Amino acid sequence: MKKLLLLFGAFTFLLISCSSDDDTPSEENLVFPKTVSYLYPNPSLGTNTTSTLKLDGKKIVDITDSDSKTIFTYNGNIITKQEVFDIDEKGNKTPDKVVEYSYENGKLKTRIHRILFSKEYPNGEYIIKTVYTHNSNGQISYINYSINAKTELEIQTSVGTLTYKDGNLVKEEQTFKSVTTTLVFEYDTKNNPLKSILGFDLLFNEVSYFGKNNILKTTVTSSEDTKVATYLTSYTYNENGYPLRRTSFDGGGKSIEYEIEYTY
Repeated sequence: MKKLLLLFGAFTFLLISCSSDDDTPSEENLVFPKTVSYLYPNPSLGTNTTSTLKLDGKKIVDITDSDSKTIFTYNGNIITKQEVFDIDEKGNKTPDKVVEYSYENGKLKTRIHRILFSKEYPNGEYIIKTVYTHNSNGQISYINYSINAKTELEIQTSVGTLTYKDGNLVKEEQTFKSVTTTLVFEYDTKNNPLKSILGFDLLFNEVSYFGKNNILKTTVTSSEDTKVATYLTSYTYNENGYPLRRTSFDGGGKSIEYEIEYTY
């Protein structure tokens, strides 16, 4: 399934007034999703799954579905770690992924993503490190490194930039082996289901579909191909303006790839 966070997708996861779409929810009216369900029209595209979110106030404690659990660690109001465990039929947990974050002056500085844990590799066999730079023009640039688990040697693998406007990621560019892929996002004027979760706004594109508003259109281009891929998304909202269902279409805009249902 598509996971809610790093796991929710990126390159490599509300809405308070119908009368005023860009109102910011007041503290006493903050609303958080209780469940997020992925629905696939065809089993070949994916497995239907429901994730349950547990919160402590505005902080996310964990996200649980039928075969995995993601646990979050805070230091004050910032998320410093998320740990993902696979859960078997007996309820036993096996480490799957660990992501650690460090900050500088209240802004994300590094992200270290570890996978494939074993006795030989207790800290993960594959390690990716991302270093962020906050530029004076408002853009965030980043460099991805692959870290050798035994020698700790770091090798640069890709670079990119993130451009934000009004609390939304509107453009991402990433260059890998001289090929640059560009994503451009367009949004509605409603509030995003995850916007009130504390610390998510500091994690950039780590949380797919996260922003102030909801993505309506994604345009993907590549420097090695003249083709342009366009992905459209539509929403159904409840009476208070919260998205109840997100429908994502394929690049042709005709077939449904998957849908997401939210409960509050």
